[in-house]
Amino acid sequence: MSKVDEIKNQLAQRLEKQSERTPPAAPSAAESPQAGAAAAQRSAPRPAPQKAVRTKPDTQKAETREGVIKVSASLYSFDIECLDRIREFMRGKGVRNVTDSEALRLACRAVKIDDALMGIYEEMTKEDRRRRKQ
Repeated sequence: MSKVDEIKNQLAQRLEKQSERTPPAAPSAAESPQAGAAAAQRSAPRPAPQKAVRTKPDTQKAETREGVIKVSASLYSFDIECLDRIREFMRGKGVRNVTDSEALRLACRAVKIDDALMGIYEEMTKEDRRRRKQ
C-alpha cells in the first residue's frame, strides 16, 4: 500500500470516528449564531468515508488525541489582525495567552453562515495571488 493510500485510510478512519461521536442535531429557530454555525457545519454534506484498511497497530500518536486534525492555513495581514483582535478581546475578559489555534477555532465557531459569506469570499480571493483571476 502506498503512503498516499495509507494517509487516505487514516483520514477516513478519523472522519468515521468523528461522525460517530457527533450525532446530527436539528437546529431550532431560537438557536444562537454560534450554535447555528456549528449545526450548519454538521449538516454540510461530507464525502463518504472509504473502507479503512489497518496496516499499523492502534498505538499511533495521532489517535491518542481524539478530535485533533492538523491543518495548514495561509493567512494574510487582515486575517492576522482579526486574530489579534480576538486575542485582545479575550485578554479583556481575563483569558490570557490565547493561541493562534484557539483564536482560529473561536472565529470558526462564532461565524454566521449566510449569504454575506459570498461577498467576503470574493473579497478574500482578490487577496490570494496564487489563484487565477476568473
